[in-house]
Order: sequence, then structure tokens, then C-alpha cells
Amino acid sequence: MPILEIKAIARKKGVPESTVERDYAQNWLLFGLSKTDLNMALKGGTGIRKVYIEDYRFSDDLDFTLLEEYDGKTIQGELVKGIKIARKESGISFEESMTFKETPNGYEATVYFRIIRASGAPLKIKLDLTKKENEPVLLLLEKRKIIHPYSDECNAEVLVYSLEEIFAEKVRSLFQRTRPRDLYDVWRLKDIIELKTVLSILPEKFRLKNVRFELEIFKERRMYYERAWERSLAHQINPLPEFDKVWDDVLKFLEELKESVKL
Repeated sequence: MPILEIKAIARKKGVPESTVERDYAQNWLLFGLSKTDLNMALKGGTGIRKVYIEDYRFSDDLDFTLLEEYDGKTIQGELVKGIKIARKESGISFEESMTFKETPNGYEATVYFRIIRASGAPLKIKLDLTKKENEPVLLLLEKRKIIHPYSDECNAEVLVYSLEEIFAEKVRSLFQRTRPRDLYDVWRLKDIIELKTVLSILPEKFRLKNVRFELEIFKERRMYYERAWERSLAHQINPLPEFDKVWDDVLKFLEELKESVKL
């Protein structure tokens, strides 16, 4: 992957070069991980960009749900194996030494790499691995080829959540935390998902995490979303949609959703 290509894409998309570097490296890391023995499914915003919608917003992390029970040592070993494969096949300077820790939900790893910058701090990709028992998968998983909008060949197939299950978790996230990317994803996907399918799993998604669909609490967080809007998303989307428009559209959608389903 020529460095000039990364720079040209970053200019064209109006995002930092590091955003494009990370996106490119994520694809090769997914390639490497697909060759390991880890049985897991990609989900979240990266899942949307990597297999469903070309030219979707860029994403910083890779989120997975583990589909089998593993101990930390096994996961760590398989991740290192995936990193080595990614490095060999892509030529990207992935570092074998990564950080790895257990979290209340599963495991978290941080993978370091270099493409453009030979010195200074390396770029990183965070991997979030949810334990099987902490997030049961409710809809059929799909095996899909990753979208690789770069000039080299990166032919990887990954197991991924359905778009409707990703969306259901994004809706739930609006009532769990305050991250502008969740607001953006709900806004962007609400008119293209199969709503009937989402409604069939949404109550269970909320119940599993003991989350309540309380619109008043969501409304109270408006200021926090607005303050973080540009800071959180400007490096991932250009042009960034106007916050007021996104907020109003999502609020209207949630109000209609509350009428449609018992949560």
C-alpha cells in the first residue's frame, strides 16, 4: 500500500492521514484474525463500515463478541498469531507486543502499528472482545467479505452481526452512555434497517443489560452530546452533519419507537 495513496485518500475524504492508516490496518488485522482459531463475530460501528456500507464513517476500534468460551491466555496467543499473519501478508509494521487485559465484559487488547510515521508513538487499534455469556447473539450471524477500498488485495471474510442487531445495540447504547458516534449511527441507519426485525429483539437487548428506555434521561444528555459532537467525530466524517438536525431526527425516531414497542 503506497504511502502516497493513503495521503491522497485522506485529502479526498477530508480526514487526518492517521484515520486512513488505521482503517487500512484494521482491514489487514481482520484478515489475520480470520485465519486464527478464534470464533467471534464483528459488531458495532466498524462492522457497519467493514462489511455493510462502503464509505460509512471511519471507526477507531474493532468490537467482537466471542462465540465460544476461551481463557485469556488462549485469546492472547491467537491474537498474536493474527497480528503475525497480518504483518506478513500486508507489509504493515504491526508490533507483536500488545497490551491485553481482562475487563468486566470480556477482554481488551491494543495493537500497535506503523505505516507513514517511522518514529514517534505508533498508531493503535483497540480490540474489544465481549464474553459470550455477556452478550447473547439474538439474530443470525452473516459471513461477509470485507470492503477494502484500497489498491491492494485484501480478501477476508468475517462473521458479523446482522445490521439490525448492530442497530438494536446502538439504540440501547443511547440509554447507557453518551457517545456521539451512537447518535450518528442511529440517525444514519434508522431509515435503511428492517425495523420489524429490530423491534423483535429490542426488548430483550434492553433486558439483558438491565437498561431502561427512559427518554427524559436521554434528553437531559443533549448538552453532553453537543459538546462532544465535533471533537468525537470530525476525524471520522467529513462533512459532519449538523448536530441539531441529527438530534431532532433521532429524538423523533425514539419517541415513535416508544409507541411501537413495550420497553
